[in-house]
Amino acid sequence: MVTTTKTTKTEIPEFAQTLRDELLSNVKQAQKVSLDATETFVKAVSALPVPELPAFANAAELPSAEALTNYTFNLVSDLLNAQREFALQLANVLTPEKTA
Repeated sequence: MVTTTKTTKTEIPEFAQTLRDELLSNVKQAQKVSLDATETFVKAVSALPVPELPAFANAAELPSAEALTNYTFNLVSDLLNAQREFALQLANVLTPEKTA
């Protein structure tokens, strides 16, 4: 079982915390711009005529785009958690124990 713990401010320098916050803010802003642009593109393209495409025999059996997206992100999340656990275990092996 993978557990996550919050790191305290004393473990991570303040500039690193600030950098993390700014990075996440910039990524979220870029995602919003991308989503807005995609919505505009879809609206513009939806007015164009669409040629008839061949039907797939089992199209009804294909998962939805939302289901595929959720599955993919869940998989990546599981992989990232496994990597975090491995990295923490490796760090513990490579770091000498502190004596009180």
